[in-house]
Amino acid sequence: TPFFDYYVNYTKKVLFMKVLITGASRGIGKRLVEYYKDRADIIYALAREPKFNYNNVKNILIDLSDIEKVREFSKNVDEKFDLIILNAGVSIGHSKSWINYEEFEWLFKINFLSIHALLEDLVVKMDKGKIVFISSLASIVASPTSTAYSASKRAINSYADSLRRLYPNLSVINILPGFIDTDMTRKNNFHMPFLMSLDDGVKEI
Repeated sequence: TPFFDYYVNYTKKVLFMKVLITGASRGIGKRLVEYYKDRADIIYALAREPKFNYNNVKNILIDLSDIEKVREFSKNVDEKFDLIILNAGVSIGHSKSWINYEEFEWLFKINFLSIHALLEDLVVKMDKGKIVFISSLASIVASPTSTAYSASKRAINSYADSLRRLYPNLSVINILPGFIDTDMTRKNNFHMPFLMSLDDGVKEI
């Protein structure tokens, strides 16, 4: 019936009308965009190579390591988002070698500093809604072979905790996945316990 059709379409969109997702080129971020495309009026998909052809998805080409560009986007976007998923993350890979400063800084810009740059002008517009951080179990069990990655994810945990207390009107969620089958984890040449498929991982998130 017309009412039933209206109800189905309405309930798909009732929770999150305006959504922003970072790291949307591939892996978890790409699947999250595909999941929310039927549940949101508009999605901002931020990535270095966003390639979505959905009417309600805006492809935002941005390199999160360029902090000034991220701040410029945050300042100029007019939307008041209901859901922000901070998913973007990179890894240099596992190595016992010392990480040079340039690689360490690049990783921290993308995994952590870009978060504050992005939220700088977005969070003050949110009366309510959700901010979701995709951290990692590596933030709890720090790996000696991925110093920068583990440190950046632990920084996210502390930042999310502070934000939760600073903005009690917002729902701040920090998710710590283990190994999920993505381009990033496929580079690992060691056994990954409790490895989840991408579909199962995104479903849990």
